[in-house]
Amino acid sequence: MGEIVAAAVFAHAPGIMAPEPLRKAMGGGRDTSLVASMPVFRQRLDAARPDTLVIFDTHWFTTIEHVVAGAEHFSGIYTSEELPTLICDKPYDYAGAPALAAKVVELARPRGVRCTNAVSKNMAVHYPTLNALHWLHRGERVLSVSVCQTAEPHNWLDLGAVIAEAVRATDHRVALLASGGMSHRFWPMDTILAHGGWDPKDVHSAEAVAIDRKILALWSAGDHAAVIDLYPEYRRFSPEGFFAHYLMLVGALGGRACGAKGVRLSDYENAVGTAQAHVWFEL
Repeated sequence: MGEIVAAAVFAHAPGIMAPEPLRKAMGGGRDTSLVASMPVFRQRLDAARPDTLVIFDTHWFTTIEHVVAGAEHFSGIYTSEELPTLICDKPYDYAGAPALAAKVVELARPRGVRCTNAVSKNMAVHYPTLNALHWLHRGERVLSVSVCQTAEPHNWLDLGAVIAEAVRATDHRVALLASGGMSHRFWPMDTILAHGGWDPKDVHSAEAVAIDRKILALWSAGDHAAVIDLYPEYRRFSPEGFFAHYLMLVGALGGRACGAKGVRLSDYENAVGTAQAHVWFEL
């Protein structure tokens, strides 16, 4: 029987892929804690001993259904269309998790959860997956999961529950990585470069900082039901990927019944107006 052995929110902000001198320049002489905390993040993964990473990817938008990337292998060279100056010509080469992908779709259908297994070797990849793999991958199988942009919270929670059931029906030891940020609004082009530091004073608004910190506190307390209840208000602050990455993760951990306490591995930081933090959930 398979098992979910780890779960975390991973802040994939493009700045983590910049060379250290550039990162320090962006931070006014200070490196981002998102990178400084990577060794601790990986140590926790090593202790959990996953053989498969399930990555909820907030840049992979689908429209009429959930999609899992179930090919046997992924390789190529990636350049970000969004920020080619920071993520350019990065090779990737990793094993997929085809058995798990197939089981997700098999179990989803009778439960009324619409999900497709995309097995094409030409499936596009996105940097929320690749940035996480750059820092954390040690040969584990990888299953990327889309964010269906027409879904509602119950749809994402339901898919998470199906993924958990699929894990139990395999022999996989799975780490869930919700690869995305928190409140997610950029500054206008004319002023965005003036807000490029890591200090949360540069997050887009004081109101966004306040609700992000409220969610961080609820995570720390393990009160995921309260976070789910807060979602309609949080949507006003444009959480990255509709916050689907977190909702799918917590759906896999039991949804409203989940009591896993969040441990912040990084500082709460700014990335040109958006809010970022690595958070590990104690299972």
